[in-house]
Amino acid sequence: MSQEQQQTAQQQTGESQVPALYNPTIALALSLVFTPIFGGILHALNWKELGNDALFARNMTWVRWTFYCFICYTFLEPIFQTLPFGRYMMIALLVGFWLAWATSLGLSQVLYVRDFVPAYVHKMWGKAIMAGALGWVGYTTVSLTITLILQVSGLQPIPTP
Repeated sequence: MSQEQQQTAQQQTGESQVPALYNPTIALALSLVFTPIFGGILHALNWKELGNDALFARNMTWVRWTFYCFICYTFLEPIFQTLPFGRYMMIALLVGFWLAWATSLGLSQVLYVRDFVPAYVHKMWGKAIMAGALGWVGYTTVSLTITLILQVSGLQPIPTP
């Protein structure tokens, strides 16, 4: 029996379905490692599973704008490297975005699940962690490619120690 058929059968018999969620506390913590984009996507999927389309949309909007900001940063990073605080800017952005997301949307789901969803099926983390790692590999690839192009073209000299 497919998942849709199970849901239909449960709705007809009046049984409530136990949602399958990623643990929101672990997602919140891992989003500090894999960026707030990672946590935002997982929390959005949780809200969708819980049937809250408004918070699903808010999390996905957060994911989209965070992605745009990090893309802009990636292309502007060579300019920032000349500034005295340039080497710390990426870490500051990551922590700042994480704090903003965690205090606005992330913590609300942790509290909601703790208070209103006492039992849920815990989703496995393998695919999610692999996707987060793949995101970092992709970011590193793009960043190194941009740096290599700038240095080979002579637009940015190779730093000397």
